[in-house]
Amino acid sequence: MRVVVACVALAVSVVAHGSNFQDMEAVEKQVMKVDRCSNAAFIAVSILEESGDGLGQGLAMTGAVAGLQKNQQLGQAKPTELEVKVASRYAERESIGMKRPFGKQQHDWLVAQAAAGCVMWMPLEG
Repeated sequence: MRVVVACVALAVSVVAHGSNFQDMEAVEKQVMKVDRCSNAAFIAVSILEESGDGLGQGLAMTGAVAGLQKNQQLGQAKPTELEVKVASRYAERESIGMKRPFGKQQHDWLVAQAAAGCVMWMPLEG
């Protein structure tokens, strides 16, 4: 699902900015931003799905951000704390009224919405 979100966001970005691929560095930055945001959205939705109360979500989010700082496996695709918070806020708004645990389709849709919000509002460098 993250790959689909990344492809859609990249396609929208390319159409919005024109299809000039002469500046591949800018395209690579955009791809990395989409990857970071989809990882952030997956983390945010997983936390939101597991806990219905705000305190539990806050503690889980703090733990997830601390774990991300130590994780070297994601490399450049590692989301920043701000990207996780932005994705979390989008997911929280979109999930109002949804029953937990989410179904697979609802989970994937919510990840896509949170990733799209993160991609739209975060700068390229994160």
